[in-house]
Amino acid sequence: MRDEMGLFEEPFRSIEQGRKTVEIRLNDPKRQQIQVGDQIQFTHTETSEILLVHVTKRQVFPDFRALYEQIPNEDIDCIGWSLDDLVTSTYTIYSPEAEQQYGALALTIALEP
Repeated sequence: MRDEMGLFEEPFRSIEQGRKTVEIRLNDPKRQQIQVGDQIQFTHTETSEILLVHVTKRQVFPDFRALYEQIPNEDIDCIGWSLDDLVTSTYTIYSPEAEQQYGALALTIALEP
């Protein structure tokens, strides 16, 4: 299965350069369908560039705080960020209400050769 998601400049380049190996998302109905072995097509939101990755691991958490307590900052290319900084930053994308409804998802990914 191939899933499609958009990415802003910084996370797009981070994945492209191999610094980010875990993609964080809300575990909404669309993302609940993603399984290990699936392919994700990331599209840069400004340039329409495309990156293809495959999912090597899928982890569900009750909330983003629990996720960030388990996923190393290096894996999300956020070295030096505090737990509070990570959660606050995530709330600029997803609402606490949506988080409470769906939970959080960590997808370990690898670039397609």
